[in-house]
Amino acid sequence: MCGITGFYTLSRKWSQDQLKSMTQALKHRGPDADGFFFGQRCGLGHRRLKIIDLSDAANQPMHSHDQRYTMVFNGEVYNFQEIARKYQLSLKTKTDSEVILELFAQKGEKFVHELNGMFALAIYDHKTHSLWIYRDRMGIKPLFYYWDGENFAFASETKALLALGIDRTINKEALQDYLFMEYVPDHQSIFKHIHKLEKGHYMKISPKKLEKTRYYNLLDKWNPSPAHDLNYYTEAFDEQLTRSIAYRSISDVPMGAFLSGGTDSSLISAKFQQLSPQSIKTFTIGFDVASFDESAYAQKVAKHLQTQHTLERASAKESIGIVEELVSHYDEPFAANSCIPSLLVCQKARNEVTVALSGDGADELFMGYGYYYWHERIQKISKYGGYPARKLTSKVLSWMDQRKQRAARVFNYSDFERIWLHVWSQEQYMFSEQEVSWLLNTPYQHQSTWKDWQEINQLDIHPFEKISLFDLMHYLPYNLLYKMDIASMASALEVRVPYLDHHLVEFAMNLPLNMKVQAGEQKFLMKKTLEKYLPKELIYRQKWGFPAPVGDWLKTDLAYLIDKYLNPTLLKQQGLFDPHVVQRFVKLFKKGKNYHYKRIWALIVFQMWYAYYID
Repeated sequence: MCGITGFYTLSRKWSQDQLKSMTQALKHRGPDADGFFFGQRCGLGHRRLKIIDLSDAANQPMHSHDQRYTMVFNGEVYNFQEIARKYQLSLKTKTDSEVILELFAQKGEKFVHELNGMFALAIYDHKTHSLWIYRDRMGIKPLFYYWDGENFAFASETKALLALGIDRTINKEALQDYLFMEYVPDHQSIFKHIHKLEKGHYMKISPKKLEKTRYYNLLDKWNPSPAHDLNYYTEAFDEQLTRSIAYRSISDVPMGAFLSGGTDSSLISAKFQQLSPQSIKTFTIGFDVASFDESAYAQKVAKHLQTQHTLERASAKESIGIVEELVSHYDEPFAANSCIPSLLVCQKARNEVTVALSGDGADELFMGYGYYYWHERIQKISKYGGYPARKLTSKVLSWMDQRKQRAARVFNYSDFERIWLHVWSQEQYMFSEQEVSWLLNTPYQHQSTWKDWQEINQLDIHPFEKISLFDLMHYLPYNLLYKMDIASMASALEVRVPYLDHHLVEFAMNLPLNMKVQAGEQKFLMKKTLEKYLPKELIYRQKWGFPAPVGDWLKTDLAYLIDKYLNPTLLKQQGLFDPHVVQRFVKLFKKGKNYHYKRIWALIVFQMWYAYYID
């Protein structure tokens, strides 16, 4: 796991010192070594976190045996030993990096189909003067880039690109999407001139030409399997997960696993412990606020599995202390408050291990979110009279308690074709499209994910399956995986995600619906598989998330952030948000409408980001 940077230039003449500044900006991602290649047209930089083959011979940039190619690589390719045998590669090191490079030298651009892992990489061809950029299928590792028609630059994080002096004009569409979704989706970034390489894509950059190709599309893998009995699926899933974890257990440094006590992490820990010759290390973060703390369940699971368990309690003071540091880690505005415990658990785990397994991806594959049922509720109401029926329902709910008042916002939307995007936004407690329009005094209708939702929505499948595909294509890579990449790399911790082995993903997405949700029980097959390892009372219980009690903090210790960042004078000087609209939400929150906390939080996060990166 590392940080990579580089550029390809015809006219701008970026210097070797600038390449070093870019790479130094990613020192936290790879504290063990740095390396540079600087040529007439191309520069490549690398920060290394040593995981496999700890020798200096495995440092990067790495040159191919024939000296034609030079590569920088971030991530892990877990099947590298199999690839080496299959293609009879003669190797000088024991690292996956060398296998990747020699495979490219042998097979060319299509080599990526052989790779099983998480990766963002760049390979420069000295003969054709072309630069190749790849990102993994599921979007586990990030890659940002700049392109002006002649000059191209890339990096694992935006802060490295900013070291080149790239213009910091805000992308207004990305800002609107952030306020609607809590993150900046898809190919956009918050900066107008910086973009994300989408998951499952590669690019070829040559003089005055950038070609982008999609090499992997989840929708192409939709091919439901014939029905079998529960025992068949349980054994098949267990086998897939075992293989995935075995791959992700290859390491020359200490490893552990995150354990919240929920289904996802418990199953990972159980399988990891089963495969390990010794007791594994597991890590949990607990909160002082009881309603946000499931550490007791994690301890019970750890005791049953006999892991070496570390429970770290994050006090309100410690958690709050990290809030104003968030923007130094997250280069884009990011309103998911779960990034706070994510940062903390990564910090604590890094004291004992360099690699950790995580349960990310299970909720998307096995339909673990509560908002799946909103589609049914809305359809049921709509059958009684379309939007008028939904509007009446919204009006009635708005007279009831706060939970119902929040639900009222979900029903009050006129365009049924687009309603799922509205539901998704409201389930994250974010601003509606109309409220975003008010905030920025500019009409807004969300477009960034709309094309993909249209394509998914046309499939003749159950609504739950549509939502799962949408989450796999958007929420997972551009929110959850981005969150964990930044949180883990801030502490130079490599996090591996067994549920996102692409073979397991394709298996899971094509399972019958009743293997994911049965009699109201979500993640049904996962739980049935987990019965092999844990007693039922530790499996069948209420689902918890991984948030921080930000709403409580904004009423107490973090109340000062509202005055500091959302005061009308500052907003008027800044000229982005309508101060009157912002104050309306602030007043509602202070008067007890607590479900507005996330909207207040999202504005504060943006303002902190703006102060750090723009002012």
